[in-house]
Amino acid sequence: MPRPLLLLLIALAPLVPSAAQDAAPKAREWRSYCQGYLKAAEGDATASDLDVTYCVGMTQGLLNGMRVGSQLGALSMGSLIAVKYNLDPDAIYRLFESQPPQKLMGLCAPTTYTTRDYVRVVLDYLAKKPGDVDRPVAEVFFDALDAAHPCN
Repeated sequence: MPRPLLLLLIALAPLVPSAAQDAAPKAREWRSYCQGYLKAAEGDATASDLDVTYCVGMTQGLLNGMRVGSQLGALSMGSLIAVKYNLDPDAIYRLFESQPPQKLMGLCAPTTYTTRDYVRVVLDYLAKKPGDVDRPVAEVFFDALDAAHPCN
C-alpha cells in the first residue's frame, strides 16, 4: 500500500464511530466457544464443530489483527518521527520493516505456540480475572498475552 494512502487511513481511524467498538465481541462469547474448542482439542468427540470453527477463526483473526495493527502503528510512528525530526522517511521505513512483528507488538510468545497455546493463555487469564469477560475480546486477548509473555 502506498504510504500516503496508509497515512490517510491512519488519520481517519479515530473517526470510526464508538458504536463499532460497542459491537465488538465480548470475551465472554470468545471464552464460551474456546472452552468447547479445548474440549475438542483434548479428544472430546461431543464438542461442537461450531465451537472449534469460531474459536480458531476468532483467535487467528485476533493474532493477525494484532500483527498487522502493530506494523501499521510502527509505520505511522516512523512517519511522524521522520517528519518531526526531518529524517529520511525511507530509512525509517526500512528500519521498522526489518523488525520482527513480535517486537513491534510488544508480545513475545514462543514462536512454537499453536492456536491451542494462545487459547489456554487467554482462558487462564480470564479465570484469574472473571470481571474481564464483558470487555472486548481483542483487549482481553492482548492483555492476557502481555501478562504471560511481555517483551523485555
